[in-house]
Parts: sequence; structure tokens; C-alpha cells
Amino acid sequence: MHLGGLDLNLLIALDALLTERNVTRAAERIHISQPGMSAALQKLRHHFADQLLERIGRNLEPTAKGRALAESVKTILSQISDLNDQATRFDAASARRVFRVSATTYCCEILATPLISRLREVAPFISVQFEELSADTADRVVNGQIDFAITLSARLLDKMQVYAASMRSTKLFTDEFVVAISKDHTLTAKTIAFDELCEMGYLETRFGGVIAGIAEQMWRQQPKQPHTCGWLPNFQLTLNTVGRTDMATIVPSLLVAMQGDQYNVRSLPVPFEMPILEERLYWHRRNENDAGQVWMRRVFEDVAASLAIRAQAVSP
Repeated sequence: MHLGGLDLNLLIALDALLTERNVTRAAERIHISQPGMSAALQKLRHHFADQLLERIGRNLEPTAKGRALAESVKTILSQISDLNDQATRFDAASARRVFRVSATTYCCEILATPLISRLREVAPFISVQFEELSADTADRVVNGQIDFAITLSARLLDKMQVYAASMRSTKLFTDEFVVAISKDHTLTAKTIAFDELCEMGYLETRFGGVIAGIAEQMWRQQPKQPHTCGWLPNFQLTLNTVGRTDMATIVPSLLVAMQGDQYNVRSLPVPFEMPILEERLYWHRRNENDAGQVWMRRVFEDVAASLAIRAQAVSP
């Protein structure tokens, strides 16, 4: 079908090219040959009188017109998909689909297992692929490389704010910070004073080894700090070390409530003010009415709701 001289099938190729920024991967994405994708790119360049993608070093990067077209093309294809969804009811029991999710290791730790278990029960042919939250996560949501991002409402990635008009979100769960110490620690009280905490050896979590967490940022605002004995790249390694030593750390309470026995740690209230963690699920507005995404969002919400119940059940 042609409209205004443009073969509408080429929009699928254009979307793949602007998303992958690589002819070979774009061809693989929509299951055509590389020569076929190269030919489609030439036709698109002729129609739009623009290179659309130009080589910069070893990479292909969108031109200004390519960037301008990217979101509109995705919206058009999404609307066409919506028409199909309206005609065909989404059946989770038989649907075959992969949902891609960007989240912190902490969120993966507490959400991935119950989520995948739930899918095995109600949607055996639906898969979920988790990846680490990163600085380009918002870009990847916008260009369609991932379906969902899970991040803190109190600490949005910069580009989440830039793309605010394009994003939709819902609250998944809230959590609070606690001090974690070994169950074998000589401190047996149920609380800890600020000075006591400062006198202990302390472990910090610095994500990926470079990104300071909220606890580290809050410590910088205190009148004094403990001696930091080490920095570890995720909460799980930090808790594992704390459970084997006499050191302390500050982590989200759900990790201790749900996995305290595994790591041999228990929790104490933080002796200074810490923000509440509100983890939100983000998606692009073009997928607002996508039947599969709507269903998957409900699964996320149901699994997140079960976290609070589970945490209460295992908390002392």
C-alpha cells in the first residue's frame, strides 16, 4: 500500500533502522535479508530526500530528520498494532511475546523470581528479559528497545524528565531504608544510636562501582560519617559481606525482610532521616492501549502488591 508516494511497508524498515542503527541488526529484527534492508534504506533516503542515517566513525547515527521521524513512525506503527489488538483479544495463555525491562539489581532481586514464576503459571509462552538500569534507559524506552523501566520517583533519570510528556507510569511499591548488621553481631539491641553507627566499620553500595546510592548521598549531609571499609557494586554483595563480619550498611528493608536469613543479617532503624523509596513502572505513551502491555502492567502490579504481604509475613 502506498500513501503520498511512500510504500507503507517501508515504515517498518525505517523503524527498525532508526532503532537498531545498524543495517544487519535491523534486517534481523524484521526477518528480511541484509540486501533487502539496504535496498529499503535507499528507497527511504530517496523519498525523504535525506540520508536518515549517516556513518560517524564506526557507527550509524540518525540525522536531524531521522530523529524527528523516529517517534512519529513508532506511534503510527503502534496505532496500527492497536487496531489489530482491538480485533483480536489478547490471550495471555497462548500469546508468545518477550517483554524487555530495565531495572536496578535490587528490583530484579525482589521482582524477577515472583514475576517469572507467575508467568510460568498463567502465560507459559510469555518471557521477560531484565537488564540493568542505565543512563540511556529513557532513550531505550522511547526508541522501543525496551518496554518498561523501573526506577525511583524520587531520583528519576535525567532523560525521564526530558521525556516526561512521552512517559506514563504507575507506582509499583514503596520501601524504606534500614541499617543491616549480622545476626551474630555483639550489638543485640533493637535500635542503634547515630554515634554507635559512626563508630562501626561500614560498607557502602556504589552501583556498578561508580554510581553513589541514596544512602551514600544522605551520609554526606550528616555532621559526621563512619569509616567506609569498602564499596561493593550491589546490595546483595554488601549484605553477604555484612552477614559475615561486624560491619554495618544501609539498604532497602525489603531485602532484609525477605532475605535476611540467606545473608545472616537483621535490620535496625536508621538513626537519621532517610527518604522513602517509591519504585515506579514506566512505559511509553504509544503503548498505553497495547493489550499485551496493559496485561503485563497488571501482572507487575499484582506481583508488587504481593511483596508487601510477603515482607510482613517474614518480618519479626
